[in-house]
Amino acid sequence: MKHMNNSVDQQIALFGQSGSGKTALLCSFYGAARDSTQSEGQLFELSAKDDRHTKLMKMYLGMKEDSLAPPQNRFESHKTVFSLKQKNIPIKDAAKSDQVNLTWHDYPGEWFEGGAVTDSEKQDKVETFRNLLGSDVALFLVDGQKLHDYANEEERYLSYLFDGFIENLNQIKDAILEGGKQLQQFPRIWVIALSKADLWPDLQVKDFENLLNKKAGNEIIALRSKLLEFIDNDEAFSFGKDFLLLSSAKFTPGHIDISQRKGVDVLLPLACVLPMQRHLWWQELKVLPINLADILLGNEIAQMGFKIVSKVLKNKVSGTNNKAMAALVFAELVRDMVDQPTELLQKAREEAVGRREFLKAITAEFTRKLNQAEADQVLVRDFA
Repeated sequence: MKHMNNSVDQQIALFGQSGSGKTALLCSFYGAARDSTQSEGQLFELSAKDDRHTKLMKMYLGMKEDSLAPPQNRFESHKTVFSLKQKNIPIKDAAKSDQVNLTWHDYPGEWFEGGAVTDSEKQDKVETFRNLLGSDVALFLVDGQKLHDYANEEERYLSYLFDGFIENLNQIKDAILEGGKQLQQFPRIWVIALSKADLWPDLQVKDFENLLNKKAGNEIIALRSKLLEFIDNDEAFSFGKDFLLLSSAKFTPGHIDISQRKGVDVLLPLACVLPMQRHLWWQELKVLPINLADILLGNEIAQMGFKIVSKVLKNKVSGTNNKAMAALVFAELVRDMVDQPTELLQKAREEAVGRREFLKAITAEFTRKLNQAEADQVLVRDFA
């Protein structure tokens, strides 16, 4: 079968209070990815559009070379679109090469805490939140510095954190749910992440999960219930079962060591592969309604089912557009690799690179990274 261009689009949204480290995380994520493209064996290169590229690299280099923390973005929301493409593609093949696009949404911390005052700010807040509704994964940040500051009384900070976001959702609910109609399109996977995890060097992700359940179990339940008020088909939803440790660098007085990161390298796999893994799982459990599958997985996948994906591709079903076919290819790849051991994933990656099958190679690599993050006690994924 002649190879066609496959383009897969994913989205991730970050929610965190002011000062929780969202900007530093974004700079570390992008700058480290750009640095790694110089290393031998790197599969892909990550790029952002010109204006965002320059701003992010300026802040990243300030962290890396001058130990300058990025400035806070007060009341500013940013949408950054990244593209992942295979390295060293000949110019004549570039236009038809596979590609993965990731949109990164940042919800300002001041709005997280209900800081919009004027009518224009309130409207911007609603519009920004509405833009996040297409995200596949949402990260809910727990500030490691504040958690450290409230040692032995962590419940005070955690209660403020979770209750504050619930109030924020209450303020925008009527504007988001027009006519009170619940949403089909809404982030279905919410990962609770500890930012500034470098302040907790001995903490494993299960310890973080246990701490939250012990100190803020009621608040987690309350926020989950509030989020469920926004969505239709609530069985295909996860909040409070996926956890991640994140550190954009190691911060000490007067010095930032950008090489000491934790969890940053798993953000791309988390945004790109985890949603498809989870949606496949939900469909297997028959909790993913066909109309929701249309939205989350693509109409062709929902109607045809995953078991006949290979047959569909071989027969080149007429009327199926490239986006839908890319979704079919991606769904099959994720399904085939989700339970594979590391050595088989590595072999699949190497074979795919040799054949210039970028989407297959990236799926193998990202699946392996998710598995490794779990083994390293950085990530907890729930499939129950």
